[in-house]
Amino acid sequence: MGKFAARLRRFSRGRGKSAAARAPHSPRYCGYVLSTGSPIAGGDTVMRRACVVLALTLFLCRPSFVSAESASQSGGELHFCLHGEPKTFNPLLVEEDSSETIRYLTGGVLIRLNRQTQALEPGLAVSWKVSEEGRKISFRLRSGLYFSDGTPFTSDDVAYTMKALMDPKLHSPTGDSFRSGEGQVDVQIPASDSVVVTFPAPVAGLERLFDQVAILSAHSPKKEMAVLGPFYVADYAPGSYVLLRRNTNYWKKDKEGKPLPYLDSIRLDIQRNRDIELLRFRRGEIHLINALDAEYFDRLQKETPAVAHDAGTGLDSEFVWFNQVPTARLAENKKTWFRTTE
Repeated sequence: MGKFAARLRRFSRGRGKSAAARAPHSPRYCGYVLSTGSPIAGGDTVMRRACVVLALTLFLCRPSFVSAESASQSGGELHFCLHGEPKTFNPLLVEEDSSETIRYLTGGVLIRLNRQTQALEPGLAVSWKVSEEGRKISFRLRSGLYFSDGTPFTSDDVAYTMKALMDPKLHSPTGDSFRSGEGQVDVQIPASDSVVVTFPAPVAGLERLFDQVAILSAHSPKKEMAVLGPFYVADYAPGSYVLLRRNTNYWKKDKEGKPLPYLDSIRLDIQRNRDIELLRFRRGEIHLINALDAEYFDRLQKETPAVAHDAGTGLDSEFVWFNQVPTARLAENKKTWFRTTE
C-alpha cells in the first residue's frame, strides 16, 4: 500500500524538496529539473519505486514545451551531475536513480506518461487497447523506426523485451510490477505492426506500467546499448562521467518538422558531494542541479532568486510492505496481523 507525497513547499525544511536550479548564464532551455515518478496505477498495484525524471527532457523531446527562439538555438551540450555511479545500462535492471536518469534519456517506450498532465501518450505504439479486465493489451506500432545503431524496430523487439522482462531468471525490478498471478505471460505477433500481450491475471493500471519499459533490440549486436530514445550512451568513464549523444534516428520532430532533441549531447558528471556540486553550479561549470535538498534550495533562493525554481508537487510514493514469508522470524501475533484480510 502507499500514498502520494504531499506537495513540497518552496521553503519547507527537510529532505525531498522537489525543486530545481538554473545557472545564471546557461541557455534558457536548460532551466528546469523535475523530480518525479510514476504514480500508483490502481489499488493493488504499486510501482517498484519512485523514479527521478528530468523535466528538461520535456523541453528536448516535447515540441509543445519549446519556443521558436529555443528551437533556433539547436546544438550544444547540457552539463549536470549524477549523484551516484550508474549500476547498469540495461533498462530492465534499473533500480536506482542514476541508472533511471540514463534510462529515461535513452529508452524508447510504447506508451509515455506525460509528467506534466499525467496523461498517457503514444510512444513507439501509435495506439493500444486493454481488454479482458486488464489481462490483455494490444499494441499497434509505428513503422519505419530505427534503433540508434540503425537496426530496424519491429514487433519482434517488443516480444523479445516482454519475454526478457518477465523472465524470472533476470529478476527485473521493472518486471515485478507486471506480475499478476501464477502462469506465464503470452506474447503474440498477429501482424508485423502489432503485438498482443496476455497476462495470467488482471494487472491494475496496465497501460501506465509500460512507461517504464524501454524496448530492447532483438537483433542488434549492441544489445541494450542500441536504443530508441532521444540520446544514446556514447562514452562512460567509471567514477567520472557518462556522455550521452543525440540519437539521429530518434523519431520525434517539432511542429516545424525539425528533428528532436535539440541538444547535441548531455554530459553527466558523477558527483556524490552535494557541496561540490553547488560550488560548480555557482562557477557556471554545470547548467543545472537536479532534485535539490531543501537546505540547498533555500540557500540558492536567497542568494539568487532567479535561478531557483520550485518544481511543484512531488510524485514520490511512500510504501509499507508486510512480510508474507511463512518462515520469517516474527512473533506469531505479528504474522497474524500481516496475513489478516479483514
